[in-house]
Amino acid sequence: MAADSLTFTYRLRFDDDSVKEFNVQLDRNTLDLIPDENSDLPEWTRLDFHCCTNCPLDPQLHTHCPIAVNMIDLIEDVKDLVSHQEVDVIVETENRTYQKRVDIQSVIGSLIGIYMPTSGCPILNKLRPMVETHLPFSTAEDTIYRMVSMYLFAQYCLQKHGLVPNWDLKGLSAILAEVQTVNTCFCRRLGAIKTIDKDAHLNAINILHSLSFMTSMSIDTDELRHWERLFITHYAPG
Repeated sequence: MAADSLTFTYRLRFDDDSVKEFNVQLDRNTLDLIPDENSDLPEWTRLDFHCCTNCPLDPQLHTHCPIAVNMIDLIEDVKDLVSHQEVDVIVETENRTYQKRVDIQSVIGSLIGIYMPTSGCPILNKLRPMVETHLPFSTAEDTIYRMVSMYLFAQYCLQKHGLVPNWDLKGLSAILAEVQTVNTCFCRRLGAIKTIDKDAHLNAINILHSLSFMTSMSIDTDELRHWERLFITHYAPG
């Protein structure tokens, strides 16, 4: 692995012993996705093709959706896979290896969880810091803890640089509302690809959508009390 890149490798072994491998490379300093070269961009990657209703990109400057462009090869590779088919997966990261038997939609969801925040979408960029410590097949509890921790660390950094922090998590709720809109609209984009009749890629995004929704609900309904009790117990003075 190149010293200036960060690589995640997903190796899938199917029950017929066939193997499919996905390698995702990121710039180590920026966590920008290092894309494959695609000169032939399909119609579904155009920015105005089922564009997200909250997309902040200027169509005069951006003719194509950056996430869609970077996901061309991934979508092509998974277009014939069935959501609930189970496979044996090995995920290799720089410092750890994960292994699990899991359904295809969870594998694709975990991969898309790398692609979407690192492709240059101004809305999903805010989730990018989580990617460096990417956790395959995250549970709802994993996601809530990691997302809240990421956001609060961001507030510490803002305060350290003389900017105004937000400690009550309202800002995170606002970010997640925007993220959920992107997820919904991107599902419409992928659902309109006429050459794909399987649904694994759509169900994968729905999994991510559910995780962000549960995080938002946990904040809005004050369901973070489990961790609050633990932190108060061990960090309160005296």
